[in-house]
Amino acid sequence: MPTPIHLSLLTPAMLDHVLAIQSACYPQHYNETREVFARKLALCADSHWLAWQGSEPVGYFFTHPWHGDTPPMLGHELTALPASADCHYLHDLAILPTARGLGVAQTLVGAALDWGRAQHFSRTLLVAVQGSAPFWARYGFAPLGPAEGYGEGATLMRRNA
Repeated sequence: MPTPIHLSLLTPAMLDHVLAIQSACYPQHYNETREVFARKLALCADSHWLAWQGSEPVGYFFTHPWHGDTPPMLGHELTALPASADCHYLHDLAILPTARGLGVAQTLVGAALDWGRAQHFSRTLLVAVQGSAPFWARYGFAPLGPAEGYGEGATLMRRNA
């Protein structure tokens, strides 16, 4: 029986794990810098998680409040969150290939959706990359159209509460 998956809130001390997982999951043009991740942590410390299988980090999820249906630019260091945030933005979900099929995604997505509901957001927004739109559709996300600046085939998606 596999070791159960558990989550912890991400801290700056865990960013080496995030960068290693990111490198294992995405082509270089999707990779964001330590500074971009650190800024997201500083702006909204309670909406980012690291998934563990035992003592091994196996995935992460960065999310934050946002406004409107235009996602933040990929790789852009946020200077502030919108004062008039009206949605929950799911920025980056990454799971090591060796941990796929163990329930990591379900655990991380569940935590993120619970967080958004607790903040009373009526909708959740994301950009599906690398052909992941069918994955997100299983969680109730519907396509809104192409997402500029996120690579070929990137799809902006929304889920209403």
